[in-house]
Amino acid sequence: MVGIRDVARRANVSPAAVSRVLNEDKTISIAPETRKRILAAAEALDYNINRRKYTKKRMPSIGVISTISKASEEQDIYYRELRVGLEEEARRLHLGMNRIYNLSDNPKQWTDLDQLGAIIVVGTITNDSITQLLKQNKNLIVVDNPDIQQEVDMVYGDLERMTTSVLTLLLENDHRDIAYIGGYRVDLDEFGGKIVTQFEKRMRAYLHFMQDNQLEEFIDYRLGLWTEQDGERLTEELLKERQDHLPTAILVGSDPMAVGVYSALNKENIVIGKEIQIISFDNLEVAEKLKPGLTSIQINAKSIGKAAVRMALERIDNLREEYIIMTYPTKLVIRDSFNPDRK
Repeated sequence: MVGIRDVARRANVSPAAVSRVLNEDKTISIAPETRKRILAAAEALDYNINRRKYTKKRMPSIGVISTISKASEEQDIYYRELRVGLEEEARRLHLGMNRIYNLSDNPKQWTDLDQLGAIIVVGTITNDSITQLLKQNKNLIVVDNPDIQQEVDMVYGDLERMTTSVLTLLLENDHRDIAYIGGYRVDLDEFGGKIVTQFEKRMRAYLHFMQDNQLEEFIDYRLGLWTEQDGERLTEELLKERQDHLPTAILVGSDPMAVGVYSALNKENIVIGKEIQIISFDNLEVAEKLKPGLTSIQINAKSIGKAAVRMALERIDNLREEYIIMTYPTKLVIRDSFNPDRK
């Protein structure tokens, strides 16, 4: 039976290029002549390039294992957008995505994972759980967990690098006394059990930056839940303890927490953007509506989800043997909570 690799050899291109052209992947950048050569090779080999017939015959389902509960996912726009990206790309490639596990809902066990074409894991789960998953299915894609040690495909937003870049920008604008308010890292095992640690990606980058720039005396971090309520509570604690020597800037781990930070600062009549400058993560709709507007780091969750599905398809079609790590860039959207001209 003629396969993708046969077409690839005849067209003198990679199997991945053949798969993406035949599946009409709009994101691929390929020369018109190369595209014609691939289609001609498929036709010459009598390879079935009718997308619907081809995919319905060959494409198995993808399973999704998420550390986020269904309720939390509905309230968190980042994970909501990531799920949209997963589903949209699966539909476009005619892949089933009906097996979805939410670890926060305390599943009893994972069964029949070896029957799936691939598994996409969203969020931070333990290394032991990854090992157990690999015993059932080698086609594993891990999303938003760059700390995994096993050899698996990974895709995530480059939050540590962006955290360092933002802190560098603050330092260049004369900020040395920079506080951090964020959330704990929560790793889940296959039964929904939680392992809570403080060294989440943004927090870790903050500590490294302050130490690398000899700013240890200014290190001040507060951690809690990733909620508006805890953002407000942690800021109130910081203001109470440091009323005589406030930080000049606060880096906040998420926009929902930043809403709480705003509330606490406003209660004390502290002028945001002048007395204390704030930069956050997510660039949610609320960031623009806050007064003053919240400077925030934008992460394209939908694109990350789509990339994970494409990586899964490459595994299903055996288009590559090597593992790949894909990082998506982030973008700083500057608003009035941060004044880069401060001197």
